[in-house]
Amino acid sequence: MRVAHGQIAAPVRVALATGDIKALCAERASVATEKIRDAAATGTRRCLVELGAREGRVAAALADLGFEKTYLVDRDHPASEEARAAAGERVTADLRHFDVKKLADASCVVAKHVCGVAMDYSVRMVARAKPEVFAFAPCCYFSCEYDAYPGRELLAELGIKDERDFQMLTKLTQWGPNQLSPSTKAAGRWAMDLIDAGRVDFLVRSGLDAATVPYADPLLALDGALECTMLVGWRHASPWEAYRDDNGTPYYHNRETGETAWTLPPEPN
Repeated sequence: MRVAHGQIAAPVRVALATGDIKALCAERASVATEKIRDAAATGTRRCLVELGAREGRVAAALADLGFEKTYLVDRDHPASEEARAAAGERVTADLRHFDVKKLADASCVVAKHVCGVAMDYSVRMVARAKPEVFAFAPCCYFSCEYDAYPGRELLAELGIKDERDFQMLTKLTQWGPNQLSPSTKAAGRWAMDLIDAGRVDFLVRSGLDAATVPYADPLLALDGALECTMLVGWRHASPWEAYRDDNGTPYYHNRETGETAWTLPPEPN
């Protein structure tokens, strides 16, 4: 199922801890959500991964869901008391080179304050790994890099076909509260939405369901630096259902295509 930008394909709300500049949006950071709760309670792997974890605030906000294991991934780990108290196994890695598939039991992947190009590495990462559910809060759109950005295919279809055009788009994301004209604010919001739309399109083309959902008041996030949109996605439920014939022999039926098979076909990559 292809999910259009801005649509919500399932009731997904994600709890993200507040802190730093996100204190402005504390009222909007509500506790969450059916798909993350399902991954914690009934998923096959029951493991939480926070990318760009820093103090581990997102994982702490989801600790009540009872994941069996938590990984806190970051290039550098702060030495603060809060960070030392965070529950979870610390993994030192640059997101440019890290692959969440190395954590074979990762079922839920979250990220906040992962900026620009690092967010795009994270998007590519979950497209390969296909965790049960993920939730990212993008920010710092102006620091995205064309070579790393995963949504180039959609942008090319819309006429943004090279690095120069892309750089102009990222600069537009800074048109916000420091501008006087309402039209420049609209342009900044449009540019951020378009960048996120390309990310969603890439994830859908990669075989995941994905959507953007509101996170914070856009008026607080019109300079491309604060998060106001949540990028969420989840693995497709398998369309194959198991049955038995009159002799008790198992077979499989695809409820979407009507196809029947004696052995369970592999999931597409």
